[in-house]
Amino acid sequence: MAELLSGDVAIIVCILAGVVLMTIEAITPGLGLPGLAGAVMIGLGTFLMYRAHGVTAGLVTLLLGLLFAVGSTALSLRSASRGKLSKSKIILDGAQSAQPVDALSALVGLKGRTLTPLSPVGEVEIDGERREVLSDSGYIPSGESVVVLRTEGKKIVVVKA
Repeated sequence: MAELLSGDVAIIVCILAGVVLMTIEAITPGLGLPGLAGAVMIGLGTFLMYRAHGVTAGLVTLLLGLLFAVGSTALSLRSASRGKLSKSKIILDGAQSAQPVDALSALVGLKGRTLTPLSPVGEVEIDGERREVLSDSGYIPSGESVVVLRTEGKKIVVVKA
């Protein structure tokens, strides 16, 4: 065992550096450079392990590196959706509209026409703009006239006119 550790310092350093870099990528927002560098370091460590100890050792190292990469990616995605990173200004909510919430309140009382059936969510054209809305009165077929009843944050609630 001592021979393995003393002769394979480069392999150990590459793999540990890769693990550290991928962990840094998983817990900090950024451009992905630490994660990419970590993947390269783990790949280099795997290649060196293969050359020094054969196919079996290389495959085991590759498998462990892939498992760590998958775990690190899962941790990053979890943090982006529910953890501290989700509260960061870097992560934008996919449902954010192009207009501020205050501008949506100006739509109250305006009429529009359904472009898709509202069951209860669908699309309506209001003032020449296509918008996703919520029907307050259940199903409304396509082509019907609707009126904006109220706004609730980013939601636009309509009723049949």
